[in-house]
Amino acid sequence: MSTSRMTGAPRQAANPATIGGFHVGAFVLAVAGPGPRLPGPLDYTLPRQPLPKLPIPDLEPVRSLPVEWDAAAELAPDAGPAVADVRTPSLRQRDSRLTALVDACYPAASRRSSEEGRVVIRVDVDATGRTSAWNLAEGSGFARLDAAVACVIRRLEFTPGRHDGAAVAASVMLPIVFRLH
Repeated sequence: MSTSRMTGAPRQAANPATIGGFHVGAFVLAVAGPGPRLPGPLDYTLPRQPLPKLPIPDLEPVRSLPVEWDAAAELAPDAGPAVADVRTPSLRQRDSRLTALVDACYPAASRRSSEEGRVVIRVDVDATGRTSAWNLAEGSGFARLDAAVACVIRRLEFTPGRHDGAAVAASVMLPIVFRLH
């Protein structure tokens, strides 16, 4: 019995050696690569294109023409059409009330992130002083602050625009500043 084990011992030792050799060969092949080595990255620069020729306007100061003023024609009652009395919509709130509205609508996540900004909106105000529509004219750079403007707009009260003394629908640009205190 001992003779049969002796004949199998060199064979059992050969198997791990063969497997190890295959592993070493595979490693060398993977490191060296199967084919010829390629050169490193190529040094290639794009050719520079000439800048397009644009006409540059000549910005000389505009010289005003002399204006003659006829005081008698201006003071005459039937001299021409009267200048219309036009007023844009205005806020009914005081500055302190507007600051309180902005603070109430300030997003909590923006407060934690110390986000501050200025949002400019275009507000359409109807003849009764209510906001009929609004759109973002200039964003703050923070989506949460831009979205919080809707909360502020819902709470604002306007005095409607006027044209010759009558209330009319009009638009006004309104900056809203979100600032941490």
